[in-house]
Amino acid sequence: MLNRRKLSKKSRFTVISSRVTLVFVALLIFGILLAQDVYAQNLPRDETLYVAVSKKVALGPKVFNIYTPGFDRSRTGLHQLVNEYFFYVNLETGEYVPWLAESFEYSADFKKITVNLRKEVNWNDGWPFTAEDVVFTYNLLLESAPKMVWSAEVAAWVESIRKLDDFTVELTLKKPNPRFHLIRECFPAVRIWGGVTILPKHVWEGKDPVKFNNYPPVGTGPYRLLSSSETAFVYERRDNWWGTEQYGVKPAPRYVVYQYFGPETSVAIGLTTNDIDSPAIGILSLGTYLEVKRKNPYVTAWHARTPHAWLDPCPRGLMIQNAKSPWDQKEARWAISYLIDRDAVVNLAYEGTTSPSWGPYPYYKGLDPYFATIQDLIEKYPTTKYDPAKAEEIFKSLGFNKGTDGVWVMGDGTRLKMDFLVDSGDSEAMKVTAVIADQLRAGGVDVTIRPLTGAVQSDTRLRGDWDIAYQPFCPGDTDVFDNLELFHSKYYVPLGEPAPWYERNSFRYKNSKFDAIVDEMSVTPPKDVEKIKKLFRQAMEIWLEDLPVIPIVQAPALVPFNTAYWVGWPSAADPWNMPVNWWATFNLVVSGYPSPETGEWVGGIRSSSPR
Repeated sequence: MLNRRKLSKKSRFTVISSRVTLVFVALLIFGILLAQDVYAQNLPRDETLYVAVSKKVALGPKVFNIYTPGFDRSRTGLHQLVNEYFFYVNLETGEYVPWLAESFEYSADFKKITVNLRKEVNWNDGWPFTAEDVVFTYNLLLESAPKMVWSAEVAAWVESIRKLDDFTVELTLKKPNPRFHLIRECFPAVRIWGGVTILPKHVWEGKDPVKFNNYPPVGTGPYRLLSSSETAFVYERRDNWWGTEQYGVKPAPRYVVYQYFGPETSVAIGLTTNDIDSPAIGILSLGTYLEVKRKNPYVTAWHARTPHAWLDPCPRGLMIQNAKSPWDQKEARWAISYLIDRDAVVNLAYEGTTSPSWGPYPYYKGLDPYFATIQDLIEKYPTTKYDPAKAEEIFKSLGFNKGTDGVWVMGDGTRLKMDFLVDSGDSEAMKVTAVIADQLRAGGVDVTIRPLTGAVQSDTRLRGDWDIAYQPFCPGDTDVFDNLELFHSKYYVPLGEPAPWYERNSFRYKNSKFDAIVDEMSVTPPKDVEKIKKLFRQAMEIWLEDLPVIPIVQAPALVPFNTAYWVGWPSAADPWNMPVNWWATFNLVVSGYPSPETGEWVGGIRSSSPR
């Protein structure tokens, strides 16, 4: 076994296979050089949590303004460690966890929401956190729209805000919305990734809200910034954090470092030698991860075995342009679905790290009660089935005939062609596109792959100048409404005009009956679960029959953890939270949280050798 405490530099190298090349060693030296600014501070390894990020931040080490366009809140560690939010959504359990706020309540018409803040919370400079800070932040966003990040979204929904007392605020909305507390761009609640961040009035008042650097950052979180450089952001635990004072709990790591260690090979070595505790998403391929795991038994992931990866909340779908013939016919869309072998997509493009998906939702436990209401519909409409014979039957029923070259010919004598748009800068999409294009060609469809990148790709996709395109669908997590709303025809625009967003009906689907159901769901409080289930079933019956988008796979997120120094990481065997170090919810992974139901403390990583 590896000695987790006494690995010398020499013994660390012996852990690495003798087959390591000179280039590999050079990359290790490169990684060490990058790390020297952190190690020079002599941080005790058994008290320090190291998170590897995928690249350096663009705005430099002295910018911590979360509302400046281009600021990287994830790779700096800011919204995980310094900033905190009113509520956090645990996608694994479906819990809505109170944090800086204790509760909220809507008015009868859902045009006002009253939020009750937690008392005795302090900013890390000692100032009290109060309603003044909340009112100041919202007014700043409203006055600055659209310059500050998310200020346009806040201005679209919020009419005004007022302080009722030192720990109570009331938001007045421009129109009724019983789901306002779930909109991350408008409310300080974290569902996926991040949320609106409350600012300390005493720090930000009188400052330019876009140009102010906010260095060092002032927040209510359990850590304060100790140092920052081009490659590393070092945080130190606050022993006077409000969570410690109110709950008697403190995060286990004394220090947390978000650091760029270099490319994949350097990160792999860092995991192997126990110098890294968790890399961010997208750094390690499955093959590299498995090699690291073979060398170091302390390294694991969400699943101990295949598929290893955690499911990200954005399942992948094949968008198909509903406004173009023959794809304006649901039968033609179903024929394309039957030609796709999703198991082959999983194995060839994803190396077995994911699974086929029947619809536009992630497979989270919080959604299970809704999925249970449509199991018969999922069986009736087999969206994951590979059946070329069924596809051929459908094409013939539409009056198509196969030409001598094996390509289908439509009734007007034209060949059945598909323009397959792909973002050439997206390696995942490129791999999947190649696999699916080959399958469609084998099924008699003349497919042309069109790789584009940057603004040209984005504009082409939004204007609908394509037949099919691969796309994530977010953010269906614990509320089924959001991903249904993406298909509403209110987002429909004619071909050639830019759609509101990629998922927001850039595939140009129209169904008035579907719209009516979604509209009714939009004004139904999420707490009315039984009514939501009923509406969900009605909407999904239309969706599955029409198949406006072809589901392909769940979204894999390979996020390894190293247990040499820290244990208690969430996993498939113990799914107490999401294993994501780039989301704001990583705060709860590090510290744990009180159960909204029982009040008992849940989770929090621990030292592998508690003192």
